[in-house]
Amino acid sequence: MNFLKRKYYQLLLKYLKLTKSSDVQFVKAQYFYKTNQKLNLEQPIEFAEKIQWLKLYYYTERFQDYVDKYEVRAIVKEKIGAQYLNDIHTVYSAIEDIIFDELPQQFVLKGTHGSGYNVIVDDKSKLDWNSTRKEIKSFLSRNYYDKCRERIYRTIPPRMISEKYLNELDGGHIIDYKYYCFGGVPKYILIKAFEDGKMKNCFYDLEWNKIQPDSTTKEYLKRDIDKPSVLNEMTEVAKKLSDGFPFLRVDLYAIGAKVYFGELTFLPNGGWKRIVIERFNKEFGDLIVLPEANS
Repeated sequence: MNFLKRKYYQLLLKYLKLTKSSDVQFVKAQYFYKTNQKLNLEQPIEFAEKIQWLKLYYYTERFQDYVDKYEVRAIVKEKIGAQYLNDIHTVYSAIEDIIFDELPQQFVLKGTHGSGYNVIVDDKSKLDWNSTRKEIKSFLSRNYYDKCRERIYRTIPPRMISEKYLNELDGGHIIDYKYYCFGGVPKYILIKAFEDGKMKNCFYDLEWNKIQPDSTTKEYLKRDIDKPSVLNEMTEVAKKLSDGFPFLRVDLYAIGAKVYFGELTFLPNGGWKRIVIERFNKEFGDLIVLPEANS
């Protein structure tokens, strides 16, 4: 996309947001801006197109408890058991509710109402609390729906939860195991881990074979990740949690020999980012069987 066209779509998106345009109008404009391709909602084929369809017509507010990071705990407890849940300290509805002195030396604060609203603290004595308070206040003022028009987030009340800090054995950084599940069947695992001081990712299949990208990309994880001893257990957890959904990404952690639930992701990257393994864009699309639309 050339400079003028990019500028036009930037202004168009701002206009659509200000005028409270329909979700379909906004999503089509945003999709073209991000991918330089027109969005086919009538006959979606690729993964990103079907994710957009699910965003607009299926994964609506009725599924909000699955992405609310506090409410989902009850669902996880019922489906797979409380032993997979990380400990939480407190739930906060306002910045004034957070008493800094009552927080432990290490903790994680997460916004329950969106993605990326996180504060990870491995040493409270080094934390600038005044700056962090401003950041949290900003988190609590946002509606994640506004970013990509994901209705599944639209009516979630903004809250923060404080969780137990999980110590990780991979150079001080936790590894994410993100299962891509289709119709309740796990197919591939997206690994997110640090390399050269940056968060990178790669795909493994369920037999722990690393999938190589079609071309070199700086975001792809070069180093190999050791096969977790609890891989089979993680796969079974992902299968149970994704049962009944046309597509769902189940995000897990493995700390030593213990599996922890992370979150459920229905619409990765808002549904507009292409997968770096090019064949996956069509393959994943083929694996999603679209249900009947819901208003």
